[in-house]
Amino acid sequence: MSGQDAASAEQNAEFFARDKHGRDVAKLDTYRHIREAVTRELAGTELLLDVGNGGVFDYDTTRIKKIVAVDLFLDRLPASRFPSNVTPRKGDALALADPDNTYEVVLEALLYHHLVGSRPADSLVNIRRAIAEAERVLRPSGRLVIAESCVPRWFYGLERLAFRPLTALAGGRLLGGHPAVLQLPFPVLRELVAERLEIERAYRVPMGRWLTQFGRRWPSALTPARAVIVVARKRGGTR
Repeated sequence: MSGQDAASAEQNAEFFARDKHGRDVAKLDTYRHIREAVTRELAGTELLLDVGNGGVFDYDTTRIKKIVAVDLFLDRLPASRFPSNVTPRKGDALALADPDNTYEVVLEALLYHHLVGSRPADSLVNIRRAIAEAERVLRPSGRLVIAESCVPRWFYGLERLAFRPLTALAGGRLLGGHPAVLQLPFPVLRELVAERLEIERAYRVPMGRWLTQFGRRWPSALTPARAVIVVARKRGGTR
């Protein structure tokens, strides 16, 4: 068993607590497309668990009756960061505190590339664990909705080679205080989800002109990273 690297977890907490990513999500066009796609997938949900929320909502919260938002550092954020239908809670995507079969829908948005360990291989272990925890707390036939940044297989290989140098630079000025990340190829993400749930749809989100790379505004034409959505259903029960 791996677990998220402690230094990376703290760097994530420090970076997202500043709300810079939240401001980028609010104004950059790629995140607007992600928001529209996630909102469509979540519309009408009665009870949602938003795992790895980061104090940022990549969807219209008014379309959902009740939201429980979980992240490692939400206890550090002011209540004003959260809409009235949201209950923020400190928690770990790899070890959720919720009972089995609790939620109608679990959302894990732009989370998986942050679940790094001390080695590149740890990322796969951690993502598998996050998916398993999401599946555990879903009701039978409940849905897991994933929004993620994915890269081609060739670039994933380069990321793995560069992971240790990036880890050494993480949190510093060169990366704008951003932690090291590791993005999966889209087929690998689908395979990991399909190990535990039934995939209903998996698709790419249209890219805008801009996104963020290591916390900085970046032209989408200059990166192979692309946004994707995966919607999967827990096996068992009736729809």
